[in-house]
Amino acid sequence: MKPQYRIDLDSLAKTAEVARANADKLGVRLLMALKGFPLPAAFPTLAPYVEGVTASGLFESRLGKLMGKEVHVHAPAYADDEIDDLCETCTHIVFNSLGQLCKFGPTVKAKGLSVGLRLNPGFSSADCLKYDPCCPDSRFGVMADEIEGDLDLVDGLHVHALCEGYSDDFAGMVEKLSSLLGATVFRPLLPRLKWINLGGGEVINDPGFATPRAVAAVKALKTLGSFDVMIEPSEYMVRYSGSLVAHVLDVIRRQDNDVAILDVSASCHATDLLLFNMRADVLLPAQSDDGRKTILGCVSCLAGDVIGEYRFAKPLEIGDTVVLGGLGCYSFAQQSWFNGIRHPDVVLVSKADGERTVLSWDYNDYLREFHSGK
Repeated sequence: MKPQYRIDLDSLAKTAEVARANADKLGVRLLMALKGFPLPAAFPTLAPYVEGVTASGLFESRLGKLMGKEVHVHAPAYADDEIDDLCETCTHIVFNSLGQLCKFGPTVKAKGLSVGLRLNPGFSSADCLKYDPCCPDSRFGVMADEIEGDLDLVDGLHVHALCEGYSDDFAGMVEKLSSLLGATVFRPLLPRLKWINLGGGEVINDPGFATPRAVAAVKALKTLGSFDVMIEPSEYMVRYSGSLVAHVLDVIRRQDNDVAILDVSASCHATDLLLFNMRADVLLPAQSDDGRKTILGCVSCLAGDVIGEYRFAKPLEIGDTVVLGGLGCYSFAQQSWFNGIRHPDVVLVSKADGERTVLSWDYNDYLREFHSGK
């Protein structure tokens, strides 16, 4: 038995359909941010619902090009030796600072790409400061009072301020942006602005996301010019289509509880569980309020590498399968080789095609990753 990340393509398609419907109600174009889901094997499932993808750098941009649609790139900074390669892989490039815009903007513009500038709107709704793009002293984007000149190189603005943003968060951000764009410094830009990317972080899988307030906020924003408006969700496009399949290697019976050791590691395979102090959904086996308390521990040597406490209808036994849900986003994208623990396979599952393994790792991959001669 081997651990697996399982991606349910049927579930992915259903969520993408909801996201598309919300985008249409809002009157925005829909992109998919690759940072949490760099899985080209699933691109055919996503492609019918999105206009393109967004990437965080050169490697993701190359990957995103495989979808055959628009590729938008934004990063805190670009290196001198990668800008030419980036221009070969994407359609839009967003610069995070006026310095980078001045340095690379003319080259990018000359190559026929669309040039964007990231604007920090100073709008915060995230519960966790380290995940708030607009936290104090944020390194993301240019503040409105820092804008100088007429921004003649700029075709579009990128604004990403949300993390787990619900409809009112989204509407509030858009309303704040509309207010900012009414400032004198943006007036020369608005008549020739081609697009505004409102970023990601939207809970786009909520069928009721496109509330009257959110729709009205986007509509009001559009009255400021003739530009396209787009969003780029990631997590809530894919999160609930993914699960992590683990197996019980050992069970330690204690007086007050059981400790089950699984063949996975939250530190390696589901980092958000530790970083966010999240409680994972357990899809299998069945749980019961009357069951004996069981601690799901991981196979690494990190003392805090524990998934959590649960109560199951039947006590776990060695060899049992435990399926953790809600891990379609970031999990396999953030994995590491901590303790040399083997990565789970990535398996696509659908009723039409059954299941197939699209990514698998062995010792040679581990050796190649860290061998001094790589």
